[in-house]
Amino acid sequence: MVPKNLSKKLNTEQMDFMNSFFKNAPDMLFHRALLQTYSRNHTLIHSEDTCSNVYILLKGRLQAIEETVVNEPFSFTELQSIEIVGDFELFTQSTSRIITLTTLEPSLCLVIPSGDYISWIKKDAEALHIRIQMLIRQLVSQTKSAHHSLFLDNKMRLLHFIFSEYNKNKDHDLLLITYTRNEIASRLGCSLRTVNRNIADLNKEKLITLHHGKIQIEYHQFLQIEQIIHTL
Repeated sequence: MVPKNLSKKLNTEQMDFMNSFFKNAPDMLFHRALLQTYSRNHTLIHSEDTCSNVYILLKGRLQAIEETVVNEPFSFTELQSIEIVGDFELFTQSTSRIITLTTLEPSLCLVIPSGDYISWIKKDAEALHIRIQMLIRQLVSQTKSAHHSLFLDNKMRLLHFIFSEYNKNKDHDLLLITYTRNEIASRLGCSLRTVNRNIADLNKEKLITLHHGKIQIEYHQFLQIEQIIHTL
């Protein structure tokens, strides 16, 4: 079970997952684990690093980046809490990391040495079953997203990106998207020139507003974008 000194720092959702996943974990696993906070834009895992740790993302968001798929780094997915990262390579017996993971916002992780993690989970059928379910859900979600993107042009991909960002922050009527244009290009898998052109077009169509070069969305603009997406 999760030690009391750790459980005091977690909310109900986090504790429910921890108690379920680590139900049969040995105490030794927690003696070597660390609860760690990371600031925005921190590189948690870098491609080609050795597989030294597994991370349980308890709070925050991560961006997965493929460094070698194209000339420019390509961001192909986003991971939200609660998620496990860093163990895929252990299951495939890879000696180095496949992708780079960076934090999109301040994040909280439980960091477990890889050797302790894999030694435990191979013997714990219940925990392994939970992890396999998580991996399958993640794979299905990424496959659906990839198939959907195949049929969209770059302008529609940008609209979907804006729509998704507003949806995550719709407690506010006004959203300023703080990503740089290079970061947006990376997330969409297109050139900076294409992003700049499409942002200019959306601004002319009054679907977005530019604030010091950043994309700003008001609620009425979000509704217009939503209508366009649902119509298509």
